[in-house]
Amino acid sequence: MKNPFKKSDHTVLIAGIAIASVAAGALAYLFLSESGNETRKSLKKKIKAIAKDAASDVIQKKAKFSKKVSEAIADEAIK
Repeated sequence: MKNPFKKSDHTVLIAGIAIASVAAGALAYLFLSESGNETRKSLKKKIKAIAKDAASDVIQKKAKFSKKVSEAIADEAIK
């Protein structure tokens, strides 16, 4: 039978959490080191590209246009 009053050793867990938090902080600093304005511009471009691709796929599947035509329609819809 286990002794319910014996304390467990959690040093490995604490060390792992500390190392992971330092690594996460370092990665956040590296990826978010550009200015806020530049970050917003790049996110806006990425979101527009994703929306254009999604709209193009939906138009192509539902209306059965060619890929080129559906991309042109999606481009106009996103603007």
